[in-house]
Amino acid sequence: MAVKVLLVLWQLPQELLGFILSRGCRKYEKHGISYYEWKLGSSISLADFRILGNDSALFHEYGHSMQSIYLGPFYLIVIGLPSFIWCALKSHTPFFREMDYLAFYTERWAEHLGREKALSISQGR
Repeated sequence: MAVKVLLVLWQLPQELLGFILSRGCRKYEKHGISYYEWKLGSSISLADFRILGNDSALFHEYGHSMQSIYLGPFYLIVIGLPSFIWCALKSHTPFFREMDYLAFYTERWAEHLGREKALSISQGR
């Protein structure tokens, strides 16, 4: 219990934003990972709030949640804002549209962390 409270405090900005954005979304769980589903199509992770357009990005967004645990209050500056800008550039700029989504450090790291989780599930750990 004390660890959970400390994690919430460590990730407080993300916790608050995640709580606000997840209101009105339906909560699901898959592979022991909870997430919320919304109709926007894209996905976002804020602390323990993974808000997905569909569950195909579940492990990737789990990776972002792990980044939030590692970086705490620095997550929004180091990962959140750069990731948001990268996604916007990929969606709206022809030059960036051609680039691999995982070419950006925030996404490559999240993908790596998500794959580790998927692998541990597949191995029964």
